[in-house]
Amino acid sequence: MMFPSPRVIVIDDEPAHLNGLVRGLNRCGVASLPILFTEEMTQFRECPDVRVIFADLHLGLGSPSDHTTDFSTINSLLENNVKPAGPYFILLWTQYPDQAPALRTFLDQRLEGVKKPFDVVPLDKADHLDGNGDVRNEEKLVAAIDSVAGGLPQIGALFDWEGRVLKATGDTVSSLLELTSAEEAEQRPDKVRTVLAKLAIEAAGEKHVDHDRFRAVNEALLPILADRIADPRSTHGSNAVWERAFDTGDGARGLSADDAAKLNRLVHVADPGNAGGVADTGNAGGAERGVVIPLPERVDFRSVFDIEESDAAENQFRCREFVPDDDRFRWVLVQCQAACDHAQSQPGPLPFHLGLDFPAASEDRKRKPSVAVWTSPPFEFGGTVRLLRVSARFPISLPSAKVRNEHPVYRLREQLLNDLIHHLHAHGGRPGLISFRPR
Repeated sequence: MMFPSPRVIVIDDEPAHLNGLVRGLNRCGVASLPILFTEEMTQFRECPDVRVIFADLHLGLGSPSDHTTDFSTINSLLENNVKPAGPYFILLWTQYPDQAPALRTFLDQRLEGVKKPFDVVPLDKADHLDGNGDVRNEEKLVAAIDSVAGGLPQIGALFDWEGRVLKATGDTVSSLLELTSAEEAEQRPDKVRTVLAKLAIEAAGEKHVDHDRFRAVNEALLPILADRIADPRSTHGSNAVWERAFDTGDGARGLSADDAAKLNRLVHVADPGNAGGVADTGNAGGAERGVVIPLPERVDFRSVFDIEESDAAENQFRCREFVPDDDRFRWVLVQCQAACDHAQSQPGPLPFHLGLDFPAASEDRKRKPSVAVWTSPPFEFGGTVRLLRVSARFPISLPSAKVRNEHPVYRLREQLLNDLIHHLHAHGGRPGLISFRPR
């Protein structure tokens, strides 16, 4: 499906209440997906990108005295139907607003396989619907919804950022299509076809476009999108959201080692099993730029790198308590290909550098690593705080066919990868100097 999934959905088992709320939202410019709940209903389209869920408390057989069945029904809908993948909150559309905290606790304890709601906030039906189920005052309803968002300024700020990114994406598409505006209607598809082809060829090279057409066009459009995202187009309303989201003094608070490691993981390390990671890159696998793969078993460490494992770990990478074949310590290879060569699938073996991935607690803090060694920020992975150290002294080239089926451990995001590559090139290009000093 080429169209995005809904951001706002409304679930109710009373048609009048459902239609009244949806009409009220629509009249105020808020698009929503209405879902009439029935006991026979088992499936509707998943809404992984939903941000706000209006949910009636009584969706079936629950009773005012015991809401466990009601909570279970909402829990089941989230797990089996909606399947939210990102941050969202639930507006409990009900005549029993006092049940919102209990529902939040229930979902925190019971939800499995999907994200838990950021919060569950009550919205009293009796305040907004008349006897026929129609919204009495649309402006009052939207004000009530806005007040809910105002009570969650942190998530409201993130939603505002997301909205700006979506707008930037829309502006990028619009600017592309503006190139065809002077054409006759029947000629516009051909014009777009030509523009897309030109973008793909310039980004990937004519011989390599068909390897991944989306990726080729994406490479060409990313700079335009990045510029539009970087252009701050704030409005007074959105500024107010950000002003409430945090205080500058909050940044002065210290971070625990675990929190710092989690933030570094978020910013710099992509899990190949998550959306946006290496798993999205087709069959590239270990050939992808920036991936970190286990050192293949077929590579004999001593003969290829001219050093024993224990010696390298202790004296080059400064890792204490290293034990060969211990899962805590992983010899890895990091793919460090030039961005242009990777984008255009240039021929030749792929450049890798040897690295050691190990628990941060095993770092030898009394001795600095070799100047050839680059060290990552500490990051959380697999439930432990880890370091990745990569040495400029131990390069290895491998054909793409030999590593394409290797399953990456993770991938370094662009900023960290560029820092690593800069270190490797700077070390390789450092000058030597003979000098004499008096004693």
